[in-house]
Amino acid sequence: MVAEGVIGRGVSIRQMARQLGVHEGALRYRLKRSQEAERPDGRSQKSTSLDGYEDAVHTALERLGDVRVTGETKGRPAQARQIYDVLVRDHGFTGSYKSVVRHLVRRYGRAPVRALRRVETPPGVQAQHDWFEVEARIQGENRRLPVMVGTLSHSRARFPWLSQSTDQLAWHTGHVEIFRRYGGVPLWVRIDNLKTGVASGSGGWAVLNRSYQVFARELGFEIDPCRSGMGQDKGKTERSVRTFRADFGDLLSQDWRDPGALQLAFDERAHTLLKRLRCPATGTSVEDALRAERLVLQPMQRIGELFDVVVSRRVSRDCLVSFEGRRYSVPFIWIGRDVEVLGTHSQVVIRAGREEIARHPRRTSALLVLDPAHFEGESTPQVLAPTPLGRRARLQLAGLSSSSRLMLEEMPAVSSIARPLSDYVRLLEVLA
Repeated sequence: MVAEGVIGRGVSIRQMARQLGVHEGALRYRLKRSQEAERPDGRSQKSTSLDGYEDAVHTALERLGDVRVTGETKGRPAQARQIYDVLVRDHGFTGSYKSVVRHLVRRYGRAPVRALRRVETPPGVQAQHDWFEVEARIQGENRRLPVMVGTLSHSRARFPWLSQSTDQLAWHTGHVEIFRRYGGVPLWVRIDNLKTGVASGSGGWAVLNRSYQVFARELGFEIDPCRSGMGQDKGKTERSVRTFRADFGDLLSQDWRDPGALQLAFDERAHTLLKRLRCPATGTSVEDALRAERLVLQPMQRIGELFDVVVSRRVSRDCLVSFEGRRYSVPFIWIGRDVEVLGTHSQVVIRAGREEIARHPRRTSALLVLDPAHFEGESTPQVLAPTPLGRRARLQLAGLSSSSRLMLEEMPAVSSIARPLSDYVRLLEVLA
């Protein structure tokens, strides 16, 4: 338009091209196209693989409530993948997914873009935790190790914790270690839909992992799973993962004697970053924001043994509960009641409410683990005590016969022996 106006006043095309900084041929081509009548693009007239499927596409859009068809502003645009799947499944469509995308844009225009709501949580309310993997050099060997990264949503304070695995016990241990670095426990922890946190479903419809649910109850925080495939739900931790190599990458290239030494280096670097980075919510350094947020974090309660399995079991009439293919005894007064069985690193802890009522070694070779004291005591109004053991039963449990018992009863007491026991010890040493 500028060139046409200037050239109309007598300026040559060559001079105009020089002033605009373009080639003379390009300017002549554009002037010619503007003077000609607008001609349709021939490509738009070509047949496509969607010819004959227009009604099927329109029906699918209506059924999915696509805003481009319904005209409503509160609906959501259907995904091209959904339309493609309907055409393949119900109509035998053999074209490509890209052809469906081009057809939707050409026929219905581009789908409206939904604005994202930006939310800043108050101090002490939310943290975001996630796993990712790094390659580190330990004693001259490259090893892939999982790292849990935790980020406080308000202050943006983040801390990595190096692990050896990603099992249930490591998931719980990582939370405790990161909470200690925070200086307290937030009210909520947002997590991805990993199996150590979510048994099934996602988001608001998630069914939580039982062990993790009890662990969260013990420490006093609530679990907030992300929606499926929505990484932006925990964008602060996702960003921490993306920038991890830039902030910690030089440590991964060094050789370390063990993972513990690398963890100390991670902690030192994390505290350095707290001073250097700025918190967008407060405008102060992340270190200052964290110092203020620690005042409203929940205090770390006394944490006992960490556990990786929690199940509910009913106590049978023979005072036993089943767990991991074995049966463990509990005090008889709990017969017929539901108890909670926790598997720690080396122990099986049985609780009623928050009271520990029994403890046994875990993963023993024996399949039946008993504590005789669990069958002793006074009856209750609901449960009568087991029948007391008779004389012969007591002898058998002690590994004695009747004659052995009589011999023990006839032996004099130690206090009545005149010669000191040390004399017999010396005599035996001489005879030996």
